Amino acid sequence: MSENNDIDVELLICDVMAIKSPQTVCKTLSPAERQRLDGITNAVQARLFLLGRYLLRQRLGRLLGQPPATLEIGLSDKGKPELAGGGWQFNLSHSGSLLALALSPHSAVGVDLERRQLEPARITRLARRYLAGAEQAWLTQSRQPAQDFQRLWTVKEAVLKAGGDGIANNLDRVEWRPGEPRAHFNERVYRLYQGRAADASLTLAVAGEPGRLRRLSLADCAPALEITGPQPNLAINP
Repeated sequence: MSENNDIDVELLICDVMAIKSPQTVCKTLSPAERQRLDGITNAVQARLFLLGRYLLRQRLGRLLGQPPATLEIGLSDKGKPELAGGGWQFNLSHSGSLLALALSPHSAVGVDLERRQLEPARITRLARRYLAGAEQAWLTQSRQPAQDFQRLWTVKEAVLKAGGDGIANNLDRVEWRPGEPRAHFNERVYRLYQGRAADASLTLAVAGEPGRLRRLSLADCAPALEITGPQPNLAINP
C-alpha cells in the first residue's frame, strides 16, 4: 500500500554525475535491464540509465512495500514502461547529466527534460515541420525563441509520453496555449507542471485533474546514495 494516499504525483530531479552509487546498485536491476545497460557505450548515458532504474525501483519498492529487485517492469502495448499488473505509473527523462523521475498512484504521467537550446535556423526548420501554425506564429514573435521553443517542445513530449503515444506524427496534435496549466490531446486533458533547473526546461504532464504534487529528494528514493556535488534547484509552477 502506498505511504502517500493523499499524493497524486511525485517528482524527482537530480544530477547523476554528482551522485556516488553503492557497489550493489546493479543487483537491483532485472536481467533485461542489466543486458540493456551493457549495450550502452556512452558513460553518461549508461549512468543515467543505471541510476534512473535504480531510483525508480527504490522508490516503487518503498511505496509498495516490496524488495526493489523483485518488481516486474515491462512494456505496455504502446511500448511505455509499466509495472506488471498495473498500479503506480511512472516516467523518466534526461538531458545532459540531469535526470527526472515522475510517479503517480493512479494517473498517467509523462515528464520531459530538455537542456539544449537550439540555433534560430534549426528552430525554424523544426517548427515548420512539427508545430501548428499558431505555435509557429508565437515563436516568431517571441523575444526568447530558443527558451520558448525548448519549453513548448517539453510540453509536447511530456503529454505524448503520458498518453503512451509516439512522437512521430503527433506533435502538432498536442494543443497548448503558452502560459496555460493544461494541454489537450486525443480529447483528454493533461495538467501541466512546468519549471526550470539551471539551463533546462522541464514539463510534467498528468492525465486528468490531479491534486497535490510532491517534490522528492534523493533521500526519499535511496537514502544510501552519497551526494558528491550540487543538485539542481528546480523552480516549478504550483
